[in-house]
Amino acid sequence: MDLDLTFEKLIKKQAKYESTVLGLNLLISRLQKKYSINQSPEELQICLQEMKAFFEKFGSILEKDMEALKKL
Repeated sequence: MDLDLTFEKLIKKQAKYESTVLGLNLLISRLQKKYSINQSPEELQICLQEMKAFFEKFGSILEKDMEALKKL
């Protein structure tokens, strides 16, 4: 997925994004908190995998978000 770098920026709080999908907003804030507690490369990979899995599972309702995230 070409959104990996954007996901990484979101998790590290280097970029801000507000979705109309509550579940995505909750996921982003939870992963940001999780990563801020343990900023290891392993933790980042775990967070990225969770974000990718979420987008794969709910891709059909997140199309607008994917397009917006590509522009970040």
